[in-house]
Amino acid sequence: LAGIDSSRDEVIQSLDAFVHAFATWVSEQEVRVADFGTDEPIASRIVERSAASLDRMRSAVELLRDEEHGQLRTAFSLAMGAMRLQMLRSSEEEPRWRPFQLGFLLMSLASTVDEKHPDRELVDLIWFPTGGGKTEAYLGLAAIEIFRRRLAYGASGGGTAVITRYTLRLLTAQQFQRAAALVCAMELLRRPGTHADPRAHGMAPFSIGLWVGNEVTPGTVAEAKSALDRLHKAARPDEANQFQVESCPWCDTPLLPASRSHDRSTYGVKLVGREVVVHCTNPECAFHGELPLVVVDEAIYAEPPTILLATVDKFARLQFKPEAGRILGLGTSYRQPSLVIQDELHLLAGPLGTTVAVFDAVLQLLLAVGGSVPKIVASTATIRASEEQTKGLYGRKVALYPPSGLDDDRTFFSQPVLSGEGRLYVGLMPQALSQVSAMVSAASPLLEIPEVLAQDASAGGTRDAYWTAVMYHNSLRELGRTGTLVVDDVNARLVPRSERLGIPLRSVRAGRVLELTSRRGPEELPNDLRELMKSVDDSEDAIDVVLSSNMLSVGIDIPRLALMLMVGQPKTTSEYIQATSRVGRGEVRGIVTTLFRSNRARDRSHFETFRGYHEALYRNVEPTSVTPWSLASRERSLAGALVALVRHTVPALSSNTSPSRLDLGESSQKATFTALVEALAGRVGRAEKTEFEDTQARLWALVRDWDRRAAAARAAGEELLYDRNKSQ
Repeated sequence: LAGIDSSRDEVIQSLDAFVHAFATWVSEQEVRVADFGTDEPIASRIVERSAASLDRMRSAVELLRDEEHGQLRTAFSLAMGAMRLQMLRSSEEEPRWRPFQLGFLLMSLASTVDEKHPDRELVDLIWFPTGGGKTEAYLGLAAIEIFRRRLAYGASGGGTAVITRYTLRLLTAQQFQRAAALVCAMELLRRPGTHADPRAHGMAPFSIGLWVGNEVTPGTVAEAKSALDRLHKAARPDEANQFQVESCPWCDTPLLPASRSHDRSTYGVKLVGREVVVHCTNPECAFHGELPLVVVDEAIYAEPPTILLATVDKFARLQFKPEAGRILGLGTSYRQPSLVIQDELHLLAGPLGTTVAVFDAVLQLLLAVGGSVPKIVASTATIRASEEQTKGLYGRKVALYPPSGLDDDRTFFSQPVLSGEGRLYVGLMPQALSQVSAMVSAASPLLEIPEVLAQDASAGGTRDAYWTAVMYHNSLRELGRTGTLVVDDVNARLVPRSERLGIPLRSVRAGRVLELTSRRGPEELPNDLRELMKSVDDSEDAIDVVLSSNMLSVGIDIPRLALMLMVGQPKTTSEYIQATSRVGRGEVRGIVTTLFRSNRARDRSHFETFRGYHEALYRNVEPTSVTPWSLASRERSLAGALVALVRHTVPALSSNTSPSRLDLGESSQKATFTALVEALAGRVGRAEKTEFEDTQARLWALVRDWDRRAAAARAAGEELLYDRNKSQ
């Protein structure tokens, strides 16, 4: 695919063949519709969605074929080259796109690169099982759009092109490493050197920024300098790392020494002038001088990064940070971001999704200031009623990808493994044991698996896969109890079992028990991930047991993990799927054992329907809901959303001391606020028509109250502030 610029006909021919194969499958589905009797209308709708995806794929291939779209072919070629270069880092084999990934690139291409495309406002939602490669799919699309902007608009195509949003700090930190590797590959194409591509020569530098809470990363340069000073003084630098990056995203060299060192070159963070710079400590690495990473908020505002990775809650800070508008292209010479990616969409539900949706309405309005609307792409492995959720969040329609087929477990892009191999699920519900005894009895044989495998020469290299046992809990109280049991009672149980079964004794080491919960500090999480990567085949320091809460259920991608004990059934099927999918992501498919409590009706029900439940697991996913414009949500979030919109669109009311300048008696200000209220209320109407009038009335009530307070402040000669903690 990277050769489409030089070998257009050959590459287009292969894409035609791919789309033709999909078209053949769609035709076969259409023929079968009439066989469904009374369910024919449902079958017809399913096939219509596949046909719509087919039409979109065909239009993408025609775009790439068209003589007039040479820039798009070049952008496509550069993006494929960058993705290939990134993938070759971790594999010597020539990388290949999975069919569903290539299909997604083609389906979403036209509406991403064409601001006027009729599908531009369609949310393309990737719905595919965990570990299937969703991240690589949307990163490939992002790379195409980034290169296209640079080629089409020159310098103004710089700035932030792609905003990628996550819901959890652990997920964000790990995905930051993966996306950073792509940015490094893009930089190598741009820079002179072995991988240089003349087509990328002269482009502005590519970079990636991490925009999360300031308990995680520094907010100002001064805070960054203090964090760097603490890093140099720390006995264990990896435990004091506020810069989140623990290894070079390109060569995987650790960026920090194991213990305090007087040699500053062993630290991957340094002070260059007034700036704090992240660099690789390996002199042979292409990024020894500087990595294209930005983690300090001030630096992000000063020079917006090409890709911005952020947690969803950070956008609520727009009401307090007018300078943050620069990452949205406001007040800069850059075009506004044209692609928004939302990972793990199913997590935007309930109170979190409700609040996020309010500020997302503001974000969409701000991103449309330049006259175009951003393309939105989302991904999830577990979702139901996606149309309602997407409409509530974005006020847009959704296109689910890959389209389902008429057979419940088969699509053009996926089908069950014919051999039946896969993750093994085991359910246990002891009747005459206390929960403590049941826990000890269940955990002991699982911890013996590595030693049993070590005695079996035919087992191959699976000992490491089962060495680290993940013990998943639904509450911190249960987790704390298990922490005591595994180093006391479980170890005591393992001794007589070892003698009776004639297998080597394996004890759980207290120092090798890792807790992965919300109680872990932000500077500890990158180190925790690195510890989990340690293989028992290479190091005696491999983790024995992971005690985890639902923090583990999303975003952890450690291929070596293959053993889980789930203590109790999680509250939702979505969480169960996500959590159990954290193991068996590598070559070993993994074992998941769920320990049910017989005195809990819900646990007993799941145990009694264990086989049927797992045979139709995704059918049991619960629908999620968001109600951003309900009365409770309006009272909590609407004022902040209004302030964010005003501060980023009305220069006269932007500074912290400017609220008193509001005067609805001035016709120009009245017209400005009328337009803003109508625009925000319009977003409400698209998402939830029944709340349009009430939300509009509430917005005007807030504006009139602001006008009254501003007049009173002017009359008294006092200041009215947005943020009392700031003086300006």
